[in-house]
Amino acid sequence: MSEAPPRASKLPRAPRAIGAWIVRERWTIAVLLAALLVRLHWNLRVHPPADYVYSDMNGYVGRAAGLYSDLFGKREYSGFYPWGTHALMYGIQRLLGKGDLRAVGLVFAVFSAVTSMFGYLLARRVSRHAWVAPAVGLVLIFDYPLISLSGYFLSETPFALGLIIGTWALLRVVDHGRRSDAWIAGLAIAFATMMRPQVMVSVALLVPLWFFGRKLWPNLTLGMLVRAAIPLAIVLVFSSARLHYHTGRFGLISENGTFNQVFGRCHVTKIIALPDSPARSRTVFGPPPLLQLGKRSQNAPGEWPQLDPVIDTHFYYYGYIGDAAIHRDYMRQCIEKGGWLKQAEYALVNMMMLWRYNILWPDSGKGQWQPFATRWGQIHTHTFAVPALLAMLVVFAPRRHPKLALVAVHLWAALFVAAVYFGDVRLRTPYDPIIVLLAFELCAMIVVWGRARLRRNRGNKPGVEAVRPAP
Repeated sequence: MSEAPPRASKLPRAPRAIGAWIVRERWTIAVLLAALLVRLHWNLRVHPPADYVYSDMNGYVGRAAGLYSDLFGKREYSGFYPWGTHALMYGIQRLLGKGDLRAVGLVFAVFSAVTSMFGYLLARRVSRHAWVAPAVGLVLIFDYPLISLSGYFLSETPFALGLIIGTWALLRVVDHGRRSDAWIAGLAIAFATMMRPQVMVSVALLVPLWFFGRKLWPNLTLGMLVRAAIPLAIVLVFSSARLHYHTGRFGLISENGTFNQVFGRCHVTKIIALPDSPARSRTVFGPPPLLQLGKRSQNAPGEWPQLDPVIDTHFYYYGYIGDAAIHRDYMRQCIEKGGWLKQAEYALVNMMMLWRYNILWPDSGKGQWQPFATRWGQIHTHTFAVPALLAMLVVFAPRRHPKLALVAVHLWAALFVAAVYFGDVRLRTPYDPIIVLLAFELCAMIVVWGRARLRRNRGNKPGVEAVRPAP
């Protein structure tokens, strides 16, 4: 009886599979490695975040340090800001060493690089044109606003990561209908919510788009959306309980919402809360974009827009900086005095400030980096803004490009947040991967349409008559 031939070993298949994966994912790997190299060089050599601990950055570092000294201590001011970023910084230091801000800067560099990679992956999943995803990836590798903000201890870098991963995972649900992707989307959006609750505007806008166009995304069922909503709901419940623990009041994430809204409704440059008890201290805040808009009276006198506050440039009051009753009273006065037409003007200017009339902060105050921030502000304004704003209109005709419509929701949300509060290049930057994708996809669609029209015109030249072939 002859021996059975030996079974072919499975081991040689592994290198072939790995090689095939590397070839298939070559752009993914290239974007990640290049973006990581750029950001590690920036955060470790050129612009270490630990060297720029002032203003907002000092606030995040201080709140993270406060968790070390008194993790469960009650403090009213702890309810004023979203808690995600300083909790993240605290967690990184618990793992890698207390007070090791260099390690936090390293993690922020990795976050920003991964954001660039997922920007490419999102474009590859959404776009109908082969060149768009590599183009998006190349831009994001060198996108100075994303690089710059990764070099500061601010909320935009982790927020951008959660936003882009959540959107990518949602598109995977659309393509494959897998429950695991719905959970990933929910976890990522919940993570983003902890950093900046404004992402909930995207969630709110997604609901009606899905409801009226749900047949376009058969895999994106109500069950999938419920799964994605569960992590977000858990974060909101925890955050609300935390807020009540610190302040005794009810809310969702933080108490700075009405505070920021005063700037958008009144166009003041500073709000100063004076202490009304020994437990409180003098607190001052002024949004850099409105401060820069105020300088147009010297830099561009007579040109629209100007700051044009309806009451005053500064508001002073005694009490807690997050006192919503005081904020609402200021907004009521501004609306009554300026009228709804002035409010519409403020909203328009606020949206324009996502791209114009201000330089990316904190670089706007640093002479060494200001030219880079200014130049990239011009690139975004003159290259990506207009096509992205046109592309986002796809939400009104989602059948034309169902996946792009889901992505465009984020730009609508960014504009809504800016209109209600205030616009800022810094606040726009986490949306840059989506804006660049929208812009390139519209350009690709226009090129394809133009080529098709040109071919039709060539095929319909006048004066040429079809001749029947001879028998």
